[in-house]
Amino acid sequence: MAVILIPLDSSKSSEYCLEFYMQYLHREGNEVHTLYVADYFGDVGVLEGPSPGRIRQLEEEDRQKASAIEAAVVKIFQSHNVNGKFTRLSAKEAWHKIVQHAKAINATMIVMGSRGQGKLRRTVMGSVSESVLHHSDIPVVICKHPTEKHHH
Repeated sequence: MAVILIPLDSSKSSEYCLEFYMQYLHREGNEVHTLYVADYFGDVGVLEGPSPGRIRQLEEEDRQKASAIEAAVVKIFQSHNVNGKFTRLSAKEAWHKIVQHAKAINATMIVMGSRGQGKLRRTVMGSVSESVLHHSDIPVVICKHPTEKHHH
């Protein structure tokens, strides 16, 4: 039995990735874990630090985003008759939390989208998928959404 970790965010790439896994890679008996990592820490002021009110606002926005993602995931699991698991965690470095979680659940493979949120943040922070690929001890499948353009 394989243990699959599929990290998700609210991008179309993520949803496509889960559907791609279900259609092409899933085998009966596989244990499927989806993971949403909140990394709103990166969106708040680095030097001054966020106010408690701002933190609560970001947490609430994130909870709503995570709930929407979980609802979409549950729908996909049901349509493929898969008993999967959804986990929501938070971290300053999403890639690090993904690699840690993969170890914690003894994942045998990570399947993830190539693009997440925000071009500027990706330029500054580096791509989450690239970092996971670089730091993971297990195979990582990167799903590229067919409508994504490759930019140099």
